[in-house]
Amino acid sequence: MRKCLHILLGCLLLGLPACEIPFSLDQDGEARIYLQCIGNDEGIRLMPQYAVPVSSASGTVKDWQVEIQVDGTPVPVTAEADGSYRSDTPLRGGELLEMSVRADGLPPVSGRTRVPARPVVQDVRLQNRQVDTIKATQVSLTLDHAPEDGEYFGIQIAAETEITYMGGKREKICNYMTPGYILSAAESGSFDLEDFVQVNYDGVSLGGRTFQPITLVTRKQFDGAVYRFYLNSFDASMLEGIRGRMPGGNTGVVGGGIVSGEVNPGSEAGVADPTKIPVGLKTLYYVRFSNLSPEFYNYAKALYQSNFDFLSNMGFTPANFTWSNVKGGLGFVGSIATYRLDAIEIPEEW
Repeated sequence: MRKCLHILLGCLLLGLPACEIPFSLDQDGEARIYLQCIGNDEGIRLMPQYAVPVSSASGTVKDWQVEIQVDGTPVPVTAEADGSYRSDTPLRGGELLEMSVRADGLPPVSGRTRVPARPVVQDVRLQNRQVDTIKATQVSLTLDHAPEDGEYFGIQIAAETEITYMGGKREKICNYMTPGYILSAAESGSFDLEDFVQVNYDGVSLGGRTFQPITLVTRKQFDGAVYRFYLNSFDASMLEGIRGRMPGGNTGVVGGGIVSGEVNPGSEAGVADPTKIPVGLKTLYYVRFSNLSPEFYNYAKALYQSNFDFLSNMGFTPANFTWSNVKGGLGFVGSIATYRLDAIEIPEEW
């Protein structure tokens, strides 16, 4: 998917005469261990699961034998209530994370990853820009070097909005947003979905249902050592429309609606409830910019491609199977090193 035009071309395929691409699914095989293991500067989380072919009966494992080593030394591992395993051993750049998992009746699995160094951000600059009615803040991050092929990054942006209502009541709402690269509608011809390869990452695993997207960044998005993106830009709103995640109903000032207050059903018609009228708005943006190990990047991108492989989902092409670096099983072992920017506050008047 290089351009939105590719989506249109894909849709045009529906109008062509029906054709068949012969392929078969191997539904036979033995049960295996599927896992995700991610290490970062706060510790290591590993989530093992029992995986079976589609034609087989499901099963469970009551006793997992999990071993994790850092540079050849075993580290303490604790079982969590949600079925995952945790080690509070913080990882540093250059260390080798290795893990193995065993369970009765299943082939043992193993995997490894070399922990990347935390990005060295030498400079952060903000610039407010406006084109027509669109206002956006450009953020420029300057690293200590220009990225090379084989270096992978990820960015997560959390927006924390505090609303002050008449009467003094305050409310905080937090949501995640996507970095933008296009400032105006006039630039929409350069919109490229490959700039927005992202999957959910909650700090424990990739691909969960909690909307916490991490957007993958490669050398392509850099200008030398500088990576620039917008907050609240034109393409970010386009993506929201593509996802279909726009809030419904009266969303008021938070959702971008025009209604400034809710009507109290118990009051006289047309009289707004003063406690629901916002009189102040403050938003803080928390940006996490990370180095990704190749395993983390490859698995995340494969997961994204699988989710958006609409031709395969409709049966026109063979399925796009998920990338894996786990020996003897499925899943991945990867690592991430994060630089956390100071909170960014954009003045309300802007």
